[in-house]
Amino acid sequence: MKRIIVILGIGLTSMGQIFADGKIPANVVSLDKASNSYIDVREVTIGDWNVFLNFYKDKSVEYYKLNLPDDAICRQAYKVDDYLTNPEFQNYPIVGITYEQARAYCSWRTDNENMNKKKSNTSTYIYSLPTENELQNAYDLQTVKTSVRTLAPVDMKAKEVTGLADNAREITENKKVVVSEGANGLRFENYTGAASNLGFRCKLIIR
Repeated sequence: MKRIIVILGIGLTSMGQIFADGKIPANVVSLDKASNSYIDVREVTIGDWNVFLNFYKDKSVEYYKLNLPDDAICRQAYKVDDYLTNPEFQNYPIVGITYEQARAYCSWRTDNENMNKKKSNTSTYIYSLPTENELQNAYDLQTVKTSVRTLAPVDMKAKEVTGLADNAREITENKKVVVSEGANGLRFENYTGAASNLGFRCKLIIR
């Protein structure tokens, strides 16, 4: 088993993807066997976003700045000025990011994980935002549903899908946002931009 540890410039450490001997990364669950697709069990965190940002900090300052979350929105969400560097917030969902920034993260994660996985693993990982229907399918995989109304830390040890409809709202590939649990499943609204309670998780296709 290969563990990737990324040392952040802010003095924190963040665990990257753990690649087992098989082809399926840790921290995802099967979404659709026919398409060999999977979904993250948890939302992308501030710590995850820091790994993404720090990858570009010394390579492209312009791209680094382009993908910084909206500072005012994040300070509103977390009630602190140092949310990016504060250790207490590293496991909270990243918010204050746009649809375009979420897609940029998926693209980076695709490149980064394909570069770092074992050479014996010849499969290709492709990350993207899930669609509205895929998030609904992921919601149906959940075994526990709660009613948290404020942002909370994600469960870093989760083995099943968590957080949908009870933590951060989530962006989909088709620009819908899951906002709550309804009588017939998830309830969606149209995406209108970055918000203090809007984050995302990734879908994975293995080829």
